[in-house]
Amino acid sequence: MKRKTYTVFAAVHLGSEAISMVIVEYRSLTNYKILEQCQHLIRLGEETFKNNLIPFSLVNEICEVLQGYKELMLSYGVEEYAIKATTAVREARNQLFLLDQIKIKTGFTVDVVDMPQEIYTKFVSIRNTLKEQEPKAAQEGMLLMDISSGGLGITFVQDEKIKYQSNFHVGIIRIKESFSRNQRSSNHFNRALIQFLSSTIGPVRRALAKQQVRYLVLSGTETEMILRMLGRTAIGDVERVTAQEFKAFFKKVRRLNLPQIIKVFGLKEDAAELVLPTILLYEQLLDLAPAEEVLVPKDRYIDGVALLQIGRKNAKFAADLDTELLSLLHHIGEIYNYDAKHAAQVEWLSCVIFDKLGGKAHGLDDHSRLLLRAAALLHDIGKYVSMRSHSLYSYQLIMGMDILGFNERDKKIIAMAAYYHAHNVFEEVGAKVLQPEPELLPIIAKISSIIRLADAMDRSYQQKIRSCKVVVKAPDITIRVTSKEDLTLEEWTFASKAAMFEEVYGLKIHLERVNAE
Repeated sequence: MKRKTYTVFAAVHLGSEAISMVIVEYRSLTNYKILEQCQHLIRLGEETFKNNLIPFSLVNEICEVLQGYKELMLSYGVEEYAIKATTAVREARNQLFLLDQIKIKTGFTVDVVDMPQEIYTKFVSIRNTLKEQEPKAAQEGMLLMDISSGGLGITFVQDEKIKYQSNFHVGIIRIKESFSRNQRSSNHFNRALIQFLSSTIGPVRRALAKQQVRYLVLSGTETEMILRMLGRTAIGDVERVTAQEFKAFFKKVRRLNLPQIIKVFGLKEDAAELVLPTILLYEQLLDLAPAEEVLVPKDRYIDGVALLQIGRKNAKFAADLDTELLSLLHHIGEIYNYDAKHAAQVEWLSCVIFDKLGGKAHGLDDHSRLLLRAAALLHDIGKYVSMRSHSLYSYQLIMGMDILGFNERDKKIIAMAAYYHAHNVFEEVGAKVLQPEPELLPIIAKISSIIRLADAMDRSYQQKIRSCKVVVKAPDITIRVTSKEDLTLEEWTFASKAAMFEEVYGLKIHLERVNAE
């Protein structure tokens, strides 16, 4: 029998305005095709942002749609699938009951993604498109503004590095629902909304004040609506609009009331009600980043889900994604005046140990390695607050921020690993400081015990170690390092921190200095 060379994958998105599905057949990152696309309009966002729950009638409708999608998936022979829910489901008070109903009626398990994951998934798809269509964008300064129904993600990329990222709960439908119908009808609404938006994104204006933005990249459902109102019929993957054209259009629309917008542009009332908030938000964003060109890619969240599924199986693509993602952590470190050389040394030594241990042999995977690298880079940022108890402040700073591409579970692991690089988990669990969830404790202990040793090997913050080789011969593991400098401090510190690693991995660990050639 001829061996099958392709895989059929389905991505389903429970969004704020629609339930979408795409089915793709792929052999590799560069060899895939779309077999089917479906979309069922459903106003989950409006209900959630207004009442903080999804009504029972819509729960039934969701299950019926998903059951229909399931039958279609079976007809195409789908082998892999991912079902993702974003803002509306994420913020609904009855989320758990909705997910339970979906599981019972369809057999599907839905992954509810956090905002940093949602923004990142879209970002990956857009970046991939722009690398093909606009290869200069990431070098010359690209400000990506992803505007969804319930959120706004702002990401600045320059020289292939993420140099700024922030997320806001300021989506178009959320803005609309923040004001009553009477308030939206008021003659003062425009001015009040402008002040509301300006105050919300004010910190971004200050953060980007000295940055040169060549391209402003806009994405989101409402962006597509604005393009149609402009009379643009997108032919390629990226639509270009000058800032002047956008501003002239905004000036024209702002003079119209709701009935006039409906008549002039042929919109339904519920869509027309979103026009003014969208335009006023875009005006604030264009003022924030006076870019030379505005780019509007076609990419949707669901496209990012499919791309990540396929791309993560390509070693180079996956490595490039991780490198770009970690560039943001370097930026975060810079904000908190971290020692970049020390952080890089700890990251390098941690990876050498992790790779030689063999992650799978200890229940760890590639994502665990990414979390290890993230914790290694951020483990000392608490020193920005105080040298005393800096590990506790590292934990608090990490937990208090959004980190693009990482969910809340990831963030907690990173933050806990940063804390336990300076503490023995076996001595402190159950004590008064931090209480990791039992299910997270093993991975936190495995990651932090490696970082403890890597940090000890650069205790002087002078990067004395030039090379490092790890030899595993159970029940022993030996780390052989070369250096032209005195390693007494590093050796003593390593010895004092080895016990936790030995308890976690069941291996006796040794640090051995060999002569430099």
